[in-house]
Amino acid sequence: MMFRLVPFRTVPLRDRLQAARLMAVAPALLGLGLYGLALRDPVRAASSPDPIPDTKRNSSLLSDPAAAMASIANHLDRNAGSVVVTVESMPITQGDVAGVVRTLPVSFASLGPPEVFRRALDIMIRQKVMVLKAEKLHLDKDPAVVLRGKVAFERVLADAWLTQKSDAAVTDAALHARYDRDIAGRPGPAEVRARVILVSSEAEAQALIAKVRDGADFGDLARQFSKDPTASDGGDLGYVPLESISPEVGAAMFELWPGQVSSFPVNSAVGFFILRVEGRRQRATPTFDEARPKLESELRAQAARDAITSLLADIKMAPGAKPDVPIK
Repeated sequence: MMFRLVPFRTVPLRDRLQAARLMAVAPALLGLGLYGLALRDPVRAASSPDPIPDTKRNSSLLSDPAAAMASIANHLDRNAGSVVVTVESMPITQGDVAGVVRTLPVSFASLGPPEVFRRALDIMIRQKVMVLKAEKLHLDKDPAVVLRGKVAFERVLADAWLTQKSDAAVTDAALHARYDRDIAGRPGPAEVRARVILVSSEAEAQALIAKVRDGADFGDLARQFSKDPTASDGGDLGYVPLESISPEVGAAMFELWPGQVSSFPVNSAVGFFILRVEGRRQRATPTFDEARPKLESELRAQAARDAITSLLADIKMAPGAKPDVPIK
């Protein structure tokens, strides 16, 4: 198998429909173990994408990792036709990689954009290699495979319809109306300045809490032991509102007052956190521009719910044959 490097340039996709079908079956392929393959033995034969802007701090406490992953995918889609690498006769574009990014677990957001891109590209390369092999075995003509592809492509179409409905709801008038209703004239959210230490086990967290109680400097311990990306800053998150922190950690963090350290480790999806609050403040009312991303997200979510509810209310369904479903 040969990987041919192609310089960055914009080229038309050979077949958008085929690309969409490939992306539709990506989740099934990933379920066969490609996530594990992406975590080891990475393929590094490809060029880097257009520079992806990093978030201001990719803490493991990121409460909206889905938005961060969407941002990475959207950035790649700005130059979707740019070929990153060619696997034999099959090019992989930034748009292809963006599609894989959208299927990755949102917890990958804490790895940062460059690593997310690398892992998504690894998955895409392996997928292309397997597609080439499957086509040589004529599996693309297998009736069962064709049916599964049809079902997967129908999911793509449904998602496209829902995205279209959601995007249509985001207008300047709707955004300003939502801002005036929910935000204008009200104080901004309360924020705390916090430091964190992230470790793998509860026992290690308990031992570090004991060190803090004995007078050890929290920042020094963070630099030495923390696995969170903020470790080099002594675990300093800066000032953060409750909504920007993962729920299980945010609930414990906002119970603390300046100078207090959590008396027990806080278990999360990425490990065990030790928390220290340095200060509290009340933010000023967010401007419209500051609030806009949140407002857009809320409008899209509401539009999606309303569209599905309306569609189900109007749809006509005729009962078919009773399915032969085994009942235990």
